Amino acid sequence: METTMNKDSVLGLVRHILTFAGGFLVTAGSLDPTSLETAVGAIVTLAGIVWSVVAKKKPAEVTE
Repeated sequence: METTMNKDSVLGLVRHILTFAGGFLVTAGSLDPTSLETAVGAIVTLAGIVWSVVAKKKPAEVTE
């Protein structure tokens, strides 16, 4: 059985990992909550853009 993760699943996982890691930075005083929210949103947005570009790119034709 092959399992694949779709774009929403991957981006959700990335968002949760970033929020979790950012929580440590906020607790340590290295980052304020507003900056964390902005950074996580920006990274997830950029990841979505990259995913869309890669997914729409046609595979190269194989020649023998």
